[in-house]
This record gives sequence, structure tokens and C-alpha cells, in this order.
Amino acid sequence: MKAFISYALTLTIMLAAPGMALAGEKEGGKKPGWKVTAVDTTANTITVHSGKKGEPGEDKTYKVADAAITVEGASAKLADITVGMRAKITVGATPDTASAVDASTKKKKGEKKGDDGGAEE
Repeated sequence: MKAFISYALTLTIMLAAPGMALAGEKEGGKKPGWKVTAVDTTANTITVHSGKKGEPGEDKTYKVADAAITVEGASAKLADITVGMRAKITVGATPDTASAVDASTKKKKGEKKGDDGGAEE
């Protein structure tokens, strides 16, 4: 009986994993901590770079007019985010809209001081 339960649990995890991997692409899914490459307070947009250092990646612009914005965990405004920060984007109702932006100046574990390449994926 224990072997059957173990098998069933393993099968459930294996079947759920692909759906979990796509969660970042769906509404409400968080994007990894990408490097901020531009902030436009007039257009209410933030542009982030999605590639790792040394890889081409791409820039993606999100509308943030109604987004909840935090910097270092505290409530903030779009103007408080600066180029070079890391930003985790929570995708809104459309793929180009953010419902939340969590920005930070902290480096990810394993990054070297002064590493200004793209964010980890």
C-alpha cells in the first residue's frame, strides 16, 4: 500500500510540474528578478532585461499605472525605481501589464559585487 501511495504522489508531482512552470506566463504569475533598464514615469512603464549576463535576452516593457509598487519591501512609487535595480514583475490582466512590481538593489545569491549583467532566470 505504501508503494502505491508513493507512486501516486510521484505521478501527481510529475503531472503538476509542467503547469507550475507555465505559472509565470499566466495572469498573476511572477517573473524573475530582472534588471531594470528604463523607467518612464510619464508613460507609467518599466522596462526590464530578461537575459542572463553574457546572453542576449530581451527587453520587455510593462504598463504599471495601477500596479502595486514596492522598493526593498516598502510601498513606493514608480519614480523610486532606478535603472540597474532588480524588479520582480507580477503580470496583470494582459501580458504587457504589471499588477505588482517589487524592486530591489540586492544582488541574487552567487552574483558578484559590481555584476551589472541581466537578471537570472
